[in-house]
Amino acid sequence: MLNAINIHMSNHLDFQDRINLGSYYTPAKYVHLVSQWLESEKIDSKWIIADLSCGGGAFFDLHNVFPDNIYIGNDIDEIALKCAQQNFPFVHYIKSNAFTNVCREHYGIKFHDKLIIVGNPPYNDTTSIINNSLKKDNVKIDTDIKTRDLGITALLSYAKLNADYVAVLHPLSYLIKPANFKLGQKFFKNYKIKQHIVFNSQEFANTSKMTGFPVIVALYEKTIFEGLSYENIKNFTFKTIEGFSFSLKDNDYISDFIEKYPHEHRYTPEILFYTQRDINALKRGKTFMQERTAASVDVEPQKLPFYCYLDCFKRYADVPYFLGNFNVPFNKKTFDSIKDDVMAIAKYFHQNIFGNSPQPTVQQIDRVRNYINNIITYP
Repeated sequence: MLNAINIHMSNHLDFQDRINLGSYYTPAKYVHLVSQWLESEKIDSKWIIADLSCGGGAFFDLHNVFPDNIYIGNDIDEIALKCAQQNFPFVHYIKSNAFTNVCREHYGIKFHDKLIIVGNPPYNDTTSIINNSLKKDNVKIDTDIKTRDLGITALLSYAKLNADYVAVLHPLSYLIKPANFKLGQKFFKNYKIKQHIVFNSQEFANTSKMTGFPVIVALYEKTIFEGLSYENIKNFTFKTIEGFSFSLKDNDYISDFIEKYPHEHRYTPEILFYTQRDINALKRGKTFMQERTAASVDVEPQKLPFYCYLDCFKRYADVPYFLGNFNVPFNKKTFDSIKDDVMAIAKYFHQNIFGNSPQPTVQQIDRVRNYINNIITYP
């Protein structure tokens, strides 16, 4: 029953299909926000508006603000596409894989047409440990835009289509994580952020079992070779839907002072720590390890206080969702003030590794809690 499909939900897909297709439908308020941003850019009826992963067609509500434009919708999900056709009959629809034969001709768009791409492209990092047992890497993709993440691949496809504006939702990690930013370089170097807002991924329907992570809805404008560098991103101030502001430059990061991943060096005594990615991964995973595995990082003795801090951060930090994909922050200038405290706390809670250790004092725990709270508290 097509009428039962909500254009802002993907209830017709089971959990595994949502994971593999990366299908999490867009809340209506962000479509409205995009419409306001496009209005501010003085968009007229000569522009083509395309959603190349349109799902049920949530973004075609833009028709209420831009009624005279040409609309193009594409998706690989036949049921969702039929729902979109039923709700938005004015759109020209195509059922295809948006990542193969990527060219304007495929969608009937001419070389000189003014093009706005909107939407909520799929997110599915095949290397992520989240739901990894359910993921399939079986989507055919043009070699020049193929990456390990479908969302980054989508951004590269928009650059390949030479879109003038791109107004889409994607994980904030595409911008703030250097490895992701490098993967999306062909897009980011040619586009700058005109407008944006960050929100919690748990606003998407059907994500209650997942750890919330920051998602950005952004309006990008094409500026050939004058787009974003990672230095721009480090100094960029992001704003959240709740009214918070934050920046990568706000803090120092433990990851700059330790080994995050397994390496060949061995030390005495042998102390092992779990592979580090970001705050959300730390919250989900382990810290100190008694037995070596493929995920074990050998701890250099002089850097042990930093790893003890990570253990305490996992234990005590109440982290806002918008920092979930950040590396673990700290203040290197004041770290010595709690170095002995984090060592005492970590050793007490991991006596299977460090041997008998006295219980930390209330004052030590309070100092560490206050230190962490001061790092992650935003007005």
